[in-house]
Amino acid sequence: MLTGQYQRSLDSKSRVTLPVIMRKQFGETVMLVPWKDALHGFTPEAFETWENNLGLNPRNREDNDALLYLNSMTTTVEIDSAGRVALGKIDETARGHRERLGLDGDLMVVGAGDHFEIWNAERWNAKFKPEDAAEKFESLFFVD
Repeated sequence: MLTGQYQRSLDSKSRVTLPVIMRKQFGETVMLVPWKDALHGFTPEAFETWENNLGLNPRNREDNDALLYLNSMTTTVEIDSAGRVALGKIDETARGHRERLGLDGDLMVVGAGDHFEIWNAERWNAKFKPEDAAEKFESLFFVD
């Protein structure tokens, strides 16, 4: 289970260092999927489970196109010995997505259960304000 939020900076080679606690849950590779506001990182096994749970039928043309699109946008990247992931690699398979997501400079690596997400730090802080947390937790735990 991946949890927590960790501020990181992209290095000069467009790499981000994963938190140690997250690295321990990954092997040597991560599957990177640019989706909505963040870059989502899955283990190969978690990616396969997620893809299978989408409920798409590969024998249906529309579903097959959706699976083809998803797989064409996904980049498999090695995690180096220092725990770094080369975000520049996503430009090879998903051209323009790193720029669209604002993945440069300061980043947030956020645990999301079965995967992690990499956010532009300013976008993360604007969307998930600490002062809103109490209200969100209250609505999760208690029903009026």
